[in-house]
Amino acid sequence: MNSDRKQFRRTFAIAMAACLLLCGLAGKVLAQSSGSVPMLNLYVDPSTKIVYTEPGKGRRLLTQVPVSSVDVNQLEQRQQHTEAQLGVAQQELERLAQKDKALTESNFQLSQQVTQITPAWRHYIDNFQDKFRVGTLMYGDYRMYTHTGFQPQELTQISNPGPQNNIFNSFDISRAYLNFYFFPIDGLTARVTPNVYQTIQATGNTTIGSNTQFASNVNGNLSFRLKYAYLQYSKLFDGSPYFKGDTITGGQEPNPLVAWQEDLWGFRYVCLTPWNYYSLSSTQVGASIQGPIKFNELQYVDYDMGVFNNASFHAINQTNTIQWMNRISVYPFGAKWRFDGLGLTWFFDYGYANAAPSASSTANAPFGHLAANAHQMRQAFLAHYTAENWGVIFEYDWGHNAFNMGNAFSGSGPITTGTEATNPYFNFSQMAAGFLNNGRNTQSGFDLMGHVHIPRSPFTAFGLWSLWQPNTQVQNDPLDFQRWVVGVQWQVNEFLRIALDNQNVSYYHSQHDVAFSYVDSFVPGIFKKPGAGQVVDAVPWDTHSIFLNLEFSY
Repeated sequence: MNSDRKQFRRTFAIAMAACLLLCGLAGKVLAQSSGSVPMLNLYVDPSTKIVYTEPGKGRRLLTQVPVSSVDVNQLEQRQQHTEAQLGVAQQELERLAQKDKALTESNFQLSQQVTQITPAWRHYIDNFQDKFRVGTLMYGDYRMYTHTGFQPQELTQISNPGPQNNIFNSFDISRAYLNFYFFPIDGLTARVTPNVYQTIQATGNTTIGSNTQFASNVNGNLSFRLKYAYLQYSKLFDGSPYFKGDTITGGQEPNPLVAWQEDLWGFRYVCLTPWNYYSLSSTQVGASIQGPIKFNELQYVDYDMGVFNNASFHAINQTNTIQWMNRISVYPFGAKWRFDGLGLTWFFDYGYANAAPSASSTANAPFGHLAANAHQMRQAFLAHYTAENWGVIFEYDWGHNAFNMGNAFSGSGPITTGTEATNPYFNFSQMAAGFLNNGRNTQSGFDLMGHVHIPRSPFTAFGLWSLWQPNTQVQNDPLDFQRWVVGVQWQVNEFLRIALDNQNVSYYHSQHDVAFSYVDSFVPGIFKKPGAGQVVDAVPWDTHSIFLNLEFSY
């Protein structure tokens, strides 16, 4: 645009010079006398190179031209032509001025728009809190055992040294989670939850080469494990008023029962829920679909079903089959929220032991393991009622090959190595393996859980009672036990709560002996010399403990 304006000014200056020249010539012609040869003097300004017909400051005589050589009519025509060109030039100048004004206004508006434009990275940063969320969950406790014995773990990775170690006590950080949630688009959630937990491994040395050992440095360390890593989409059923909000999930995710019941129960940081306590992992790897079914804004059904590996999330899957789980909760009177009012729930799980297809499937199971390729089944039937300040849960559990020796003694168990002469618990451990690891055992249990919030206070009283039969086919089973927990919770604030509670495992049968021959009827030949021998004092010792539990959730 600047080059156009310069060109116009140059053209205009030349036109004006020509006009002045013509006007001067006409004046000179009229002023000359008829008696002499009139001459026309032309002067030039050396600094501007403009030609004049009259002298002036700084002008020099350029030449003299006879007037007779100039055609006055032609000059007048040229003058008219020049005036016409000047008119056109004036119009072009006005047009350029208007264009310049419009361009100036456009540049101003563009500048305003550029100023207001938010770069993509700035938009992402400003909306970061809507796309990403970080949280943490920590479980800690102090515990003291007035009586120690063999038992399952009260909490994950919580153990005690077993019989004859009364007054054992410990401070623990049993769980520490970091929860990362990412919401890239509407309806899609990505969750990754690392888990830091306390390892348990026998102390000892590792042989390196033929003459070197390294000391173990794992026992008691806090290690990393991936708890959750899944994608969940919640917009697939938005077109239906009944299924709107239902989700599909894939990855390493909560199974249909445990996480749901932990929320229903509300005291996972104190103790494990029944099937989680007995054997069922809280996390599986697979795919599932879940959500409520609503009518007129009330929830009448809540379901969760999926297919998963037979292995838990912290084991390598070895099978060529999958595991099916489903939970269906019915609220006959409708629920305004997830656990409102009366609910009836059924959970079903069917899978197989986590063993490769090539493993042996003989009835005489390898010591310390479930029979290879044996199927596993778990069921739970719950009736629950949740009110604003109290709740109660009644549960019946039934299983097949769903509780083995490793589950029974995950918190503390007998030594399984050695011989009858060197290991005082050798016969007991053989009996437990025979009753629990034969690939044909069935389980049954009853559970009662409840809580009551104390009005106008931050305190809640809670309790849990369980009766568990590890193998219903064993008569007067010395491994039958009761578990009961009672305590009070102090809700310090929205992030922190503390509970003081008493936890107990009681093997409730009277002390008695078990004949080798009876154990052999479940696993033939498990004892090297059955004869008329007996497992003496087959009922384990009880465990009684006092816990101070802490949960921090943010």
